[in-house]
Amino acid sequence: MNRLEKLILDIKKQLFPYHHEHDIARGCERWGVQDGDCLTSWVAGQLEICRKKNKCADKGMCVFYSYSDLARKNFEICQEVILVFENGEARCNFIEDAEER
Repeated sequence: MNRLEKLILDIKKQLFPYHHEHDIARGCERWGVQDGDCLTSWVAGQLEICRKKNKCADKGMCVFYSYSDLARKNFEICQEVILVFENGEARCNFIEDAEER
C-alpha cells in the first residue's frame, strides 16, 4: 500500500467511524463516491470543526492571524470555501482522479 492509498483509507475511516473497511469500500462503490469526494468532505469538516472550536464566527475573524484585516479576510475565505465544497461547486482531486478526466 503506497502513501496515497494509506491516506485515502485513513480519511475514509475518519468519515465512517466504527465501520468495517470492506463496508466502507462497498458503500463508496455503490454510491459512486470517489476518493476526491472523501477528501473534500474531510477538509470541509475540519474547517467547520476549527471554526467552532476557535469561535471565529463570534468575532468574524480567524484566530490564526494577528492582523485584523488578514484575520477578517481569512475568515471570509474559510466561510466561502466551506460553502463551495458543500454546494458541490468545487472538490478536491487526487492526481489519479484528474488523469481519468
